[in-house]
Amino acid sequence: MSTPKAALDSGTAPTTGPAHGRIPGYSGLRELGRGRSGVVFLGRDDGGRPIACKVFDARGLTRLVQVVFLGSPNPYVWNEDAVRCAFLRRRILARLVEHWFAGRLCVAGALDLVWNEEHRAFELQAEFSPGVPPPLHHAGRTSGTGLVRELVVEIMAPLQRHLIEAGFPGLVWQAGKGNPVALNNFLLERLDEGRHRWRWIDLESGVPALAPIDPRALFGFYLPQSFRLGRPLFDDVDTQRLERYLDQEGAALQALHGVDELEELRSATRKLARCQTRWKELRRHERGIGHALARGRLNEESAEWFRTRPVRWYTQEGLRYLSSAWRRACALPGWLGRCFVRIPWRASARKAWSFATSGRFRRRSALHFVAQRIRAWERRGQLTRAEALHLRRHLPREESSAYLTDFAVHLALKVPVKTFEYWVLPTLWAVGWLGDGALALGLLMSGPMVRTLYTSVRMAQSLRRGRELPLVALGVGLVPVLGNFAYPVQILYSSTEEQDDLARFILYDGCARLGRHVPIWGGADTLTEHVFNRLPDRLVNLRRRRSSGSAGLQPGSGSSTAPLG
Repeated sequence: MSTPKAALDSGTAPTTGPAHGRIPGYSGLRELGRGRSGVVFLGRDDGGRPIACKVFDARGLTRLVQVVFLGSPNPYVWNEDAVRCAFLRRRILARLVEHWFAGRLCVAGALDLVWNEEHRAFELQAEFSPGVPPPLHHAGRTSGTGLVRELVVEIMAPLQRHLIEAGFPGLVWQAGKGNPVALNNFLLERLDEGRHRWRWIDLESGVPALAPIDPRALFGFYLPQSFRLGRPLFDDVDTQRLERYLDQEGAALQALHGVDELEELRSATRKLARCQTRWKELRRHERGIGHALARGRLNEESAEWFRTRPVRWYTQEGLRYLSSAWRRACALPGWLGRCFVRIPWRASARKAWSFATSGRFRRRSALHFVAQRIRAWERRGQLTRAEALHLRRHLPREESSAYLTDFAVHLALKVPVKTFEYWVLPTLWAVGWLGDGALALGLLMSGPMVRTLYTSVRMAQSLRRGRELPLVALGVGLVPVLGNFAYPVQILYSSTEEQDDLARFILYDGCARLGRHVPIWGGADTLTEHVFNRLPDRLVNLRRRRSSGSAGLQPGSGSSTAPLG
């Protein structure tokens, strides 16, 4: 395993040299997280202390975006200069962030840089953080509700301004400027005496900064920066501006870190400038050749031959991609057939029949679904053991279990509805039996129509039996997407506040799941998930005010008057 000094000073590319960066037993290490730029595993240093081992990688749509805009998959996978830049940026920013935030925010500093032979990719070893993601909001949570706002307003926004001022325009993407996914680049670390701090754990981008959710960030910052550089913004550092910033803040940095540390910052900045220049000035075909060389698809002799023949390289790569696409297309029917055969049709049919004919089975399915969601939150650390136990205690004695069963029916109806939307309607449109307007209307209103039909039948049953009419569920069910939560809202409306914990949990969980499934900007622990997670707040607060007002009119509520009867 190389040392940090060897990684920084060696002139030999590890892609063809060292094969000793592999950690013994690497495959057995616990995965800590997976992002667009790589996978992070829990490792141990020579002293047995935990470290974060980030193996750079590129897959799926992220890989395609990288090839289109950067000329090759993730440069941190194969380019020594690129990964040295990542190492140096962490070293520099660890000092600067300490200067900017005085302990409220720190950086997961770089420890070592090695070539991982098992994955044939570079590996960045960094400080391990015992922190946790910002907590989601849910029923019963009274502490930590303002942590997301603190992170976004008091940490990430000032960090973005400091980065721009210091010459790190490419790093504001990972700091969250117009990028809601960047929220999961930060962890909350609990300290003693009730204090806490934030740690910036991921500073390396997976894609160029060209898809912010805020158009003002795109047209006001990212595109102008890209035009200035003549390339997509991808973790770029203005090293000349950084040198001027170090001179400007030299006295304060020297007082905080000392003379030697300040000189080390200046030296690291000069090294960063050299590495970044060599990396960014590679021609497009040279990047693709470098990736193929690192992954073992080319030897050094072939790589040298292709470097002087870009047209031959592009021709070969084009034929390779076409051949790969053809093989995948030919393999698709077989894959679909295997998936079809693996489906337990008999067991699925029995369950579907039981669900359709047995109210007890539907109720048990509903409770099982809610119990699964409670376990999922507990595994993520978003529910404490006490909070999970509190919710589970409500499961077997939920007085509004009839509405909970109706919620399970709405979820089950999604299967035929989605089949109708994704297969039947497009087929009818393709053969000309449906117009464009009818197709759009069908895609938008199929779910609301089916939910309304089911709730209308339930209303007729309730009317015949003299029970409460689910009018709230009928109205909410008309709303596309959010109508799936019609019956949790009905439970919230119909029950007392002490009995609606499950309903509130289902609402918060369901909205968070919607946020995780938003394309591009969604995912676990993103700002998108947190924003969606807070959507039921207004409804819950209205419900609480209504309950409080009703309670104030109850005889014996808050007074010594005995209840009537």
